[in-house]
Formats: sequence, C-alpha cells, structure tokens
Amino acid sequence: MKKNLLYAYIISMPFTSAFCISSSLSWPLLWGSISTAFILLYLLTGKKIHSPNIKSLYFIILFLLNIVLSFFINDILNPPDSLVFGKTVNHLFAYFASFINFYVTTFLLFNLNSEAVSPYQITKIITLVLFFSCVFAIIEFIAKNIFSIDFDQIVPHPAVEKMNALALGDIFRSIRARGLAEEPGHFAFMINLFLPLSIYYLFFSELCRFPKWAKTTIVSTFIIALILTFSTAAFVVLPISLFLSFIFFRKYLIKHLVKILIGASLLILFALVLDTYVPIITQLALDIDQKTSNSGSMDDRTTRAELFQTYFKNAPILNKFIGYGPSGYLKAGLEADTDSFLVLYQTFLFETGIFGMLIYIAFLFFLLLQIKKIIFPLNFFLLFSFIMGILHYFFISNYWYPWYWFVCAFIAHISTLSQFLSVKA
Repeated sequence: MKKNLLYAYIISMPFTSAFCISSSLSWPLLWGSISTAFILLYLLTGKKIHSPNIKSLYFIILFLLNIVLSFFINDILNPPDSLVFGKTVNHLFAYFASFINFYVTTFLLFNLNSEAVSPYQITKIITLVLFFSCVFAIIEFIAKNIFSIDFDQIVPHPAVEKMNALALGDIFRSIRARGLAEEPGHFAFMINLFLPLSIYYLFFSELCRFPKWAKTTIVSTFIIALILTFSTAAFVVLPISLFLSFIFFRKYLIKHLVKILIGASLLILFALVLDTYVPIITQLALDIDQKTSNSGSMDDRTTRAELFQTYFKNAPILNKFIGYGPSGYLKAGLEADTDSFLVLYQTFLFETGIFGMLIYIAFLFFLLLQIKKIIFPLNFFLLFSFIMGILHYFFISNYWYPWYWFVCAFIAHISTLSQFLSVKA
C-alpha cells in the first residue's frame, strides 16, 4: 500500500494540467493529498515513522510558520477587502498544499516502508514517466503543426484550454509543445529536472537492461521534446547547471575527460547535421535570441522586476522582515496578474520577508550538504537536477508544481541510506 501510493504519486506528477479534474485540482495534488491523509491515519493509529534524518522537515515547518505569522499580521490584524482576502487564503492553502503534500509527505512515504525504497526503482519509474510525457508532447506538436489538428479539444486542460504559444523566428512559426503541463516553459522545467535522474538510471545505475539503441532513443526523445517547447529558460539553465556540476565534481570527472569531450563533439556534430535537414536548432536559436533581446516577454519581466525593487525597498521594516503574506503584492497595492512577480525568489522575499527567504536558503544549503555525502556518480546527477531547479526558479514563480520538491525529498531520502553514502560521509 505504502509503495503503491508513492509510485502512483510519481506517475501522476506530469499531469499538472492535462486530464485534470479542474483548474485548481491537479492529479499530483490529489494523490499528494491522499498520501497525506494516509500518513495522518497511520500516525493516529499509534504507529511511528522511523526516519534517520528529519532535519530538512524543520526548515519546511519554520517556513510555513513564518508565512502563517505574516498572514496573521497582514490579514487578520489588518484585514484587507474581501476580494484580496479571498485570494490571500487561496495562496495560503497553496503554500501548505505544496510544501506538505509535495515535500513532507513524499519524504515520509519514502520512510514508511519496512524496506527502504530503492533509488534505482524510483529513477526507473521517473524515466518511464518522462518518456511517456515526451512522446505525448511530440505527438501533440506533430498534430498541431503538421496535421492542423485541434489537439486541445481532444486533451482537456482546465486551466488553459487553448495553447497557441508560437516559437519566434523566421524559419517556421510553430506552436510550442506543452505536453501534460499548463505551459511549454513549465513542461520544459519538468524535463530538465528529471532528465539527469533518467540518464543516471539508463547509463550509470548498472541495473538498466535496455539495449544501447533503446537507451539512446529514449534520451533523444527527451531532447527532442525539450527542443519542441522552445523554452529559453530551459536552454539557458541546462548548460549552466551542467557546467557548475562538472566544476563541483571535477576531481571525479577528470579521468573521464576524453570520453566527455568525444561524446560532446559527437552530439554537436549530430545536431549540426540534423539542422541542415530540419532546421529546428536554428529555429530554437532565433527564438532564444528574440526573447532575450526585444520581446514583449522580456519587457514584461523587466517591468515586474523593477516593481519588486521599488515596492520592497519602500516597504515598512516589519514587512521587509516577515513579508506581506500570501499574495502580498495585492496588499502592497499592485494589480492582480499584471503585476505579480515572475521569479520565485522575488515572490518568497515579498511574501515571507527576509526571515522566510533565509529559511529557504538554509533549506537549500542543507540539501547541498546532503548531496556531498552521496556516492558518485549518483550525487553528480542529483546535483545537476538540484541546480537546474534553483536556476529555473529565476524564470518562474510557480512553487505549486510538484517536480522540484520531489527532487529535494529524493535527495533527503537517499542521504539517509547507508549503502549510498560515500566512505568519507
């Protein structure tokens, strides 16, 4: 039962928009809530959770206590109008639902089993789930752009029913793939996070029995789907995260330098040859260039960043330290939707204040220390995914997606398993 709940939750993670019950109830949220209820019943029956390391949960509890304090001071002692208060309560629930269901519950599910859940099994399921999601996205892209099929009428997306976001550039203005997520950029975020875990399972776990051609096909499918999202953030974050991971583990990777250079050269050569027949790489480059130079999206992000700096700088000292509370930008006088912040760290700093941001940074630093304890090369791929999550949240603020919290819970869990710890740890 306990493992089945965990596996069902992992399988549900890509379905944050497609086939969802409503715009506010995604399948990960549903399964996460079911799992949370199961854990509560488990504890109420007098059973105990034997976890070797629950320190990471302290940071989450402190963060949530901080947001509750901010809510109490900003919304209970000084009530806003009913419309703003309603949004504030919704965002307060979003904080608790995300951090409890997607991190705390996931971490506890890992530890509820009489035998530890194997990281190999988890990365195997992640690989299969990601492969399904990417195949789905490729089919969606082909259906929309080649056969002009109204794919969104076939696959319901309650939050954003119609997605016609176009890739910029002068070669072909194709509709970007969003897969099972709400938006293409969000889908690319999930691919980025799970790609390192999948590569680890396929090529480095020594337990994957797929033939080499199948492994190559699976990874190629991931890359193709990622390209079809035309996500600027994904293609900025991926190489930077890979470089930082290489630097962090350089002493382990130096002996593989020749193989790495040969592999990278072959990959670049393959991309150049492919681009001469299907210029999708050139299209991606043009798309990224336009988005980072003179696009409306970049102007919008710049405007919102300037609003954050202005309003936070002029905020009362109390709000600087404990924040304005959930949906705090409304209480500060900003407009809904048009003035909300598009960077997670701006959102956390504005809504939870300096105290909340320091707690979150401490949480990330704690997980980084846990990664250092884990054996190589698993620690390399975990760090790769971990850094991509940190960097990608400079482009989005959607903390209510489950993917990054799952990676964090996975790191915390593996660091408790003696067979996956380095000798020095």
